[in-house]
Amino acid sequence: MQEPQKQLERFKRDRQYYEAHRVELLEHYPDQWVTIYNEQVVAASPDLHELILKKKAKGVPAGQGLVEYVTTKDDVFILPS
Repeated sequence: MQEPQKQLERFKRDRQYYEAHRVELLEHYPDQWVTIYNEQVVAASPDLHELILKKKAKGVPAGQGLVEYVTTKDDVFILPS
């Protein structure tokens, strides 16, 4: 397991990647869930459960990777941990 500080730093970089590439992500993944890990999209799906399965298949450790719903709508999602 990686130390918490490294995990936090990677999460911040992944968040920055999402913000910097949001328009591009909207073009490629409209109304879909995406997982960003190590500053790249590793999984995408319109179905959250399917996204989690894809994320796991790509080797992203449980509880890691930025998960976002890419949309132009102002919906708010509260996900269980």
